[in-house]
Amino acid sequence: MKKIFLLSVILLSASSFYGCLIFNKMSYTINIDKDTTGSAIVIVSDIRSDAVKSSDLEDDKKNLFTYVLKSPEFLDQMKDEGKIFTKRELFLRGDTLCGRAAFTFRSISSVEKIMYEDGFYFLTLTLDDSVLSTNGQIIYSKDRKRILWDNSFKQLKFEILGNAFDNDQYTKIASFYKP
Repeated sequence: MKKIFLLSVILLSASSFYGCLIFNKMSYTINIDKDTTGSAIVIVSDIRSDAVKSSDLEDDKKNLFTYVLKSPEFLDQMKDEGKIFTKRELFLRGDTLCGRAAFTFRSISSVEKIMYEDGFYFLTLTLDDSVLSTNGQIIYSKDRKRILWDNSFKQLKFEILGNAFDNDQYTKIASFYKP
């Protein structure tokens, strides 16, 4: 499931390069309008690159600062996945780079494959995925875990750990960002 989060929203296209953009955590606030439509805000915290070569780091920076942040092609790609972006931005929080995206959706399943069935919303994760917080209930089984919300919830929230960084692990992208 971490790969799904990594490939979604802000960091979607990073995997096509030799380096890869990674993050510390990702939080979602999803507002439900009707059963399966609504809007979402996603915040990605502490964006870094795992590139070893300087050319790969340059590719990661270009991918984030040009493609994800500014290009209409990225918006088209997200639209094909069922997300209509209304806002995308990068911002600094101390010495870390973070991203925020807002989008609308016609089907909740386009938001990290959240499903709606029999009056319940649920997100299926692997046992390795770390849920830092949620306003739903976490249910464990032998080979997976799920966050579960009943249909009385009009706002679904969850925060997932991407990577627990050591201080000098990977390249911080914040120093390259020029607001």
